[in-house]
Amino acid sequence: MRVLSVSAAIALVIILVGTWLWPRVERVEVFGNVHHSREQVLSLANVAPGDPFLWVTRYRVRALAQDPWVLNARVTRHWPDTIAIVVVEREPVLSDGETSWAIDATALPSVPAAVHDTLPRLEGWGTPRLDEALELLAMLTDYGVEVITYTPEGFELELANAVLVTPSVEALRAQWSAFESQRGGRVAVYPWGVSSAP
Repeated sequence: MRVLSVSAAIALVIILVGTWLWPRVERVEVFGNVHHSREQVLSLANVAPGDPFLWVTRYRVRALAQDPWVLNARVTRHWPDTIAIVVVEREPVLSDGETSWAIDATALPSVPAAVHDTLPRLEGWGTPRLDEALELLAMLTDYGVEVITYTPEGFELELANAVLVTPSVEALRAQWSAFESQRGGRVAVYPWGVSSAP
């Protein structure tokens, strides 16, 4: 029995050493990256030409999937020497001038100031209401949201052609059809309906 255990251990060492030596990664292809450069993706994935091909595993590339910019990452080995890395990056959708967030509320680091300036702006005071602001932004994508201001009482949103005041996401959702029938001016949402003024 002991001989079998030793033989199995020796065989395992031989296999590990063999896969360390051959095959080797000769080409790494990167797809889908916009914010991160190819070099940044390779660094995060911890993959480079010359690495042991069979040692490129999900565990090894975990830092890539954990990066806040990366929504999803898929690493595929193509026998015998090519690694394909496909990333889906988050996009900034809202900014307070210093921090930018993706639609899932992930804060995205290193967003250029020029990009901050093009995003809908979040302002306000009181308890932060980021999740609700992002829900409103998603609901009102077609209305050209420019500024979302929050207070403990609710939200005021500057849209491309109107100003919307609502106490909450739920209130707007409940009065959505009434809101959609309004065009331009200042639109206020109440529990009992919607009113508008030029």
